[in-house]
Amino acid sequence: MLAIITGTIRPARQMRQLALRDEKCRLGQYEESLRFFVESGAFSKIVFCENSGYGTEKLSHLAGEAASRGVELELLSFQGDEGQSCIHGKGYGEGEIMAYVFAKSALASGEPYFIKITGRLKVDRIRDMVGRVRQNKTYFNIPNRTIRSFYDTRIYGMSVSQFKQFFLNAYDQVMDDEGIILEAVYTKILLENQIGVSNFPIYPRIVGISGSGGLVYGYTEWKCRIRDMFSRFNLYKVKKR
Repeated sequence: MLAIITGTIRPARQMRQLALRDEKCRLGQYEESLRFFVESGAFSKIVFCENSGYGTEKLSHLAGEAASRGVELELLSFQGDEGQSCIHGKGYGEGEIMAYVFAKSALASGEPYFIKITGRLKVDRIRDMVGRVRQNKTYFNIPNRTIRSFYDTRIYGMSVSQFKQFFLNAYDQVMDDEGIILEAVYTKILLENQIGVSNFPIYPRIVGISGSGGLVYGYTEWKCRIRDMFSRFNLYKVKKR
């Protein structure tokens, strides 16, 4: 299974709605997150791509660690369009990253399916969750049971062909200041094209810190066990208006 992990190590100074800007801190968190997914045994291939032009030299040692565990790790860095990202919002930058991966990544080439994860986060029980994923399904969850207007883009899974057909260039629609965030754009595409959505077979146990709002992500295991049941019945879906 292929994982695509997105990141921005050195965010633009003019980027708004960003709580964590320190590049050393961000780099350390990306390293910790990447090591977590390498050691999880959930993925045979991992592509990490960041869009600040920072480079990946300080993460290159992870490739050897990954290889020792039978995991192929590809590290990519490019300079995204900071001007457009600041106009549209951070979801624009993530869209740029995904487009770059599918244009330039050696590991992603020829892969039929991927799971995308926002960098600096960890997902506990990821190996168990990925082991139950079916590559003929599209996986999204809502952020939590009280937010049913859009799907969560911190982690999702779908076929590469579907992503390229419907989502590859959709980031251009993002306009954070107008409330058109990436999650809303993706949700609109899913609904308008009647793309069937399944919840992940195990509710994602996300741990980490939001780079935009500084929110600390965590979970309570007994609550997640209840959410696991709801996920198996696909109850964590967007409510159609």
